[in-house]
Amino acid sequence: MIKQRFVGFVVLVAIAVIFWPVVFVTPDDADDFELPVFEMRPKPDVKVSEHREPVLNKADQALLPKVPERQIHITHPVDIASPAPDMDLVEADDEPQQQASALERAQFDEQGLPISWELQVATFSTLLRAEEIALQLRNKGHKAYVSAVTIGGKRLFRVRIGPKMQKQRLLDLQPDIDSYYGVESSILRFGV
Repeated sequence: MIKQRFVGFVVLVAIAVIFWPVVFVTPDDADDFELPVFEMRPKPDVKVSEHREPVLNKADQALLPKVPERQIHITHPVDIASPAPDMDLVEADDEPQQQASALERAQFDEQGLPISWELQVATFSTLLRAEEIALQLRNKGHKAYVSAVTIGGKRLFRVRIGPKMQKQRLLDLQPDIDSYYGVESSILRFGV
């Protein structure tokens, strides 16, 4: 019991020490701190020049060279690719089959850009069929994609493998793809 009274006395003394200055001590006016007043500088006088439209050197369209339109031809029949039931699709091989293709140097066009090649496997009239063939090729590790083209007002879809910097790699792959799908694929310069 004495212990509890002693603890209560200590708590009351602590509260008195904390609140005594707040309640009974008057603030000293000498300790008031005043913030200095800063004057804003006057707004600078900026002279704005008149707004003028830029003079553009527009080229005369008649003087520009004409870009010839590409004539797109179907190099092989449409919708003939079908997998051979008794064969397996060849896996993509990062290593060339012939030593000469490993030593083949990159070729560059007149602009200094590297020339690359792609294998056009087949042309289809439906995107679904083209995507199906491209998916089969991608599942075997080939970099296959579908590109759309309009020929004679009809929208067709081409399945291509590539691009590859070494044409020989596509030449090594071409016979296996042709025999598996029963097509006559063609090797084209990439971007053509």
